[in-house]
Amino acid sequence: MSGPSLQPSARAWLARLAGGEISSRELVEHYQSRIEKVEPRLNAVVTRNDQALEQADAADAARAAGESGPLLGLPITIKDSLATEGLRTTGGSCAREDFVPTSDATVAARLRAAGAIVIAKTNLPEYSWSYETDNVVCGRTNNPHDETRTPGGSSGGEAALLGADASIVGIGTDGGGSIRVPSHYCGTVGIRPTAGRVPETGVWPPTRPTGFMDLLCVGPMARYADDLELLLELISGPDYIDPYVSPVPLGRSADVALDTLRVNAYGDDGELAVSEATAQAVDTAASILTEYGCSIHSQPPRGFTDATDLFFATMAADGGAKARTDLEPARGRHVEHVGALLEALEPLALSAAEFFELRRRVFDFRARVRAFVAGADVVVAPVTPGCAPIHGGWPGAELGHDSYEAFGHLHVFALSGVPTAVVPIGEENGMPIGVQIAAQPWREDVVLAVARALEEARR
Repeated sequence: MSGPSLQPSARAWLARLAGGEISSRELVEHYQSRIEKVEPRLNAVVTRNDQALEQADAADAARAAGESGPLLGLPITIKDSLATEGLRTTGGSCAREDFVPTSDATVAARLRAAGAIVIAKTNLPEYSWSYETDNVVCGRTNNPHDETRTPGGSSGGEAALLGADASIVGIGTDGGGSIRVPSHYCGTVGIRPTAGRVPETGVWPPTRPTGFMDLLCVGPMARYADDLELLLELISGPDYIDPYVSPVPLGRSADVALDTLRVNAYGDDGELAVSEATAQAVDTAASILTEYGCSIHSQPPRGFTDATDLFFATMAADGGAKARTDLEPARGRHVEHVGALLEALEPLALSAAEFFELRRRVFDFRARVRAFVAGADVVVAPVTPGCAPIHGGWPGAELGHDSYEAFGHLHVFALSGVPTAVVPIGEENGMPIGVQIAAQPWREDVVLAVARALEEARR
């Protein structure tokens, strides 16, 4: 496994841009070159922005004229499920293989308004429906640390580029772990914000008018925890289109007193066995936080074994009807996994009464998990039972199987809607191992303060 990133952070690059040490054109060319170097082995990029250098020149001219912006001239990458005006947005599906949006997703628009330059769109599973990044349009993405292994999904292309030091910061989405799994597998950082923090508007497929309701979250991905906060500040807040997003202020991680935090850290919870290295990563995180003055206890969750079943029940609520409509233009050109899911979901459609009962169960589950999380200021937990598996496999095993229970730790926090970040802390078989950091709703400041502390101790 490679060590910590050798490339500067987004904040460091922005300081150099502001100080005239480097131009936006030079910085864009630098990352275009890094992408060229790693792409033959990663296959992480779907579409490149042919206008990136012209946009960099415009940013340089704006800066020379005295203009400013939080991200002025900074190259970024974005998962290919978010609409980007003028740049192809496939969603990993043949149904959209030539689709070029005429407007930006809300998050993309906010980043561009801040001065960022989208230099590339990154690969994802078909319809974002897998923990393996593969689709018929662009093929399979490889892990930057071992090409025989998966980078995870569904934001796998984003994490692969970041893990290869070929992107500075990016944007992904997370329903059942789609930011957290790739960050864990690729040794990068990412945060799933509180449900209701960031608008989904412009994401395909849209999930708000489905059984998912508010479960999908858009969030930043990076190589440095501090850069997560930089982006989250810019993309948060209502756009008055997404009905679930609330105008809750985002706290500053610098204001969090680490020595006052109560931390609940657990590895093997007795319900989902994890590898020795995974448990050790949690122990290492707890030891580091002890040095910062945090008080540590270990109280594994109990009674949440239905998380995975509940998560997939929400996905299957309409029997896959919307997915079949969305994917109909693909004319049956699907990866095997998606084709099988479309068939398997049909008999699982719920009646109205059954759907409302499902919502009751989800809300009850959410309340129970939030009460559990509230037993401390921070929860530190495993991401998956092991490191990135070989392509087609599951974490903790070298061969694939039909159960998604390996992702149970992710589904618990997804259903609860609490903010959860992943930061690398150890390794297994030469591959990165991360931990999940969760806190109470709207306390991204606490999550990010802990993530930064763990990262600093590792460097």
